[in-house]
Amino acid sequence: MESILQEYDAKLMHKAGSLIGLDEVGRGALAGPVFTAACLVKQDFFLDSKKMSANLREHAFENLMHLKTIGSVDFEIASASVQEIESLNISGATRLSFDRSLKALHERNPSSRQSLILIDGKPLKDFPYVHQAIVGGDDQSLSIACASILAKVARDRFMDAMGDRFPHYNWQKNKGYGTQFHREQIRLVGPSPEHRTLFLRKILNK
Repeated sequence: MESILQEYDAKLMHKAGSLIGLDEVGRGALAGPVFTAACLVKQDFFLDSKKMSANLREHAFENLMHLKTIGSVDFEIASASVQEIESLNISGATRLSFDRSLKALHERNPSSRQSLILIDGKPLKDFPYVHQAIVGGDDQSLSIACASILAKVARDRFMDAMGDRFPHYNWQKNKGYGTQFHREQIRLVGPSPEHRTLFLRKILNK
């Protein structure tokens, strides 16, 4: 029996033939890039996805990597840097990262330009790709759930590595989000080059 996620995508695939799920991770963090993933799913793709622990997400990520190597699925993970977030604001930087994900996927799979694009959340303004937005999409669409796992694991790994460079903030645990400890450390030792200055104004009273 197919999961709810598979049933939802199967109905859309009947008309579209293939789907590209898009999702972002890190939009509300105080530090680090925003990551996105675009995941191309075809009619013969089968995967079960649920709310996952970090270990299960890692396992799912590795499974998706394997499926990519054998051609059952394709995806592209991209990001927009802290500097791009400062320059374009978080919405503009997220759109830029989505655009990078999609362009790379389309270059490898020209036929994917005809795919139905599904995005988690609300419709994106000023986005050059026709898309269907689904609030809570990672709980409804398999392709979005896959993109969510890919972006989440990639960003978590990045923040773990940055945590080694900037050990004051405990990024291995909070991944750059505004926990009480993280906020207190920003006040105590100041921000790092990986912090988003505009996100810190209330914390630093600026």
